[in-house]
Amino acid sequence: MGQTIANVFYKQRADFLEEQKERDKRLKFPDDVEEIRDIPYLKDGLKAHHLDAYKSKIITPEQEHRKFPVIINVHGGGLILGNKEFNRYFCAKLCKLGYIVFSVEYRLVPDCMFYDQCEDLSRALDFINDNLSNYNGDAERIFAAGDSGGACLLTYTAAMMKCAGMAKGAKVKPAQIDIKAMGLISGMFYTNKFDKLGLFLPKYLYGKDYKKSAFAKYVNPENKELLKALPPCFLVSSRGDNLRKYTLNFYKALKRVNTKSELLYFKKDKKLTHAFSVFEPELAESHETMKRMLDYFARIIV
Repeated sequence: MGQTIANVFYKQRADFLEEQKERDKRLKFPDDVEEIRDIPYLKDGLKAHHLDAYKSKIITPEQEHRKFPVIINVHGGGLILGNKEFNRYFCAKLCKLGYIVFSVEYRLVPDCMFYDQCEDLSRALDFINDNLSNYNGDAERIFAAGDSGGACLLTYTAAMMKCAGMAKGAKVKPAQIDIKAMGLISGMFYTNKFDKLGLFLPKYLYGKDYKKSAFAKYVNPENKELLKALPPCFLVSSRGDNLRKYTLNFYKALKRVNTKSELLYFKKDKKLTHAFSVFEPELAESHETMKRMLDYFARIIV
């Protein structure tokens, strides 16, 4: 049974790549954004251990020595599929709004476990932090954004930086970077609920006996230690988001422990589906989402 489900993951991944090719035919990458691809953040030769950087090609003389705010993007895909290239149009839009953007690749389940993904992202964050000056990035204005499974991965990896028990339970070395705020788009926060995800995913993410592990209490994202360890969060969902209840419940949990947070929720509209701002970045509502998220980031710094 386990092998059968793993094969389903691989089939979903292959189907996704085919759909991505069709999507690439209709979306246009902007001419005024420079895309620097496949920068290794670990020197182990793995394709998954690379990231992309996005910066504006149009720099005025006044901007030549200016430091730009930074957004680190973590792609979605339920932790089993997806890639940084899928998010390139979303990242380019953020770049055009005045940011240096880094887009991180990481290993996927079932080729690894969730702990390994947290380790991957942690090392990418350290690499970005150590190399900000090469991209005119401002270390005082570092933010992060993730969608779906990427939002889940970002949430846990960020919390590990201030929650030593979680990092120890996952056997992950926490990143050393100061993320001021996060944008969490259609987050797949809950992985062990009695639903289509929770019925089969936990053992692949955390191991068959995870309920007996030191990490077990953190599998519930409403764990107070986890919530209190997070930076301010801007959450996005919509009535047409199949995981909308995850965002709404997680937002309530953040409010209960007084972690700074804000929710942007769109009413029912057939085009505003799961993570629509990443999937369809040309929509007016997608632009509104990005603008509102960046406005939130700016308010956190003031």
